[in-house]
Amino acid sequence: MIENIIYNKDSADNAVVVDDYPWGYKLRTKRKYWIETTKRGDRLCYQTLNPKTDKWCAVKKSTYAGIKVLYENEDGHIKTLSLKPEWDSKEWLAEFLELVDETKLTDAQRAKICETKTIHHCQKLVKVEIVNTTMMDQEEKAKRDAEQEEIKDKLNSYANHIYGECLVKNGIA
Repeated sequence: MIENIIYNKDSADNAVVVDDYPWGYKLRTKRKYWIETTKRGDRLCYQTLNPKTDKWCAVKKSTYAGIKVLYENEDGHIKTLSLKPEWDSKEWLAEFLELVDETKLTDAQRAKICETKTIHHCQKLVKVEIVNTTMMDQEEKAKRDAEQEEIKDKLNSYANHIYGECLVKNGIA
């Protein structure tokens, strides 16, 4: 069970600092962790203090996810919880929302939750059908392409409407 979630650590200046981090076999040093948020999403950043020179090493950065939050596990290690709007299931979204306090998330993170909810809501409306178009003539293919574009436009319009409602409901827009 994850209980010790750490919020609002968004730069090296206010990072979570671990004082007894291993360096090689014998030395101990400090390491700091924070979550960087950009328009691409969140990613974990960390930096280790070189105990030989007493200078901070270069920042290391993980891959992006829609939302990342820090937590401390039972062993005292800093870990992350991630939510990826395009990939994560409705069940993981519900579990994620039970674990985190939404009011402590940034507006960008709460907007990603709205994005995830919108994706799940709209996926219920999508029907996938495999059609062999190689035997269609140009006119039939053009007609089908036009129908598909119309469907895509309607779905995008509906998704934007649902997303906008979620943002307004959560006081983000």
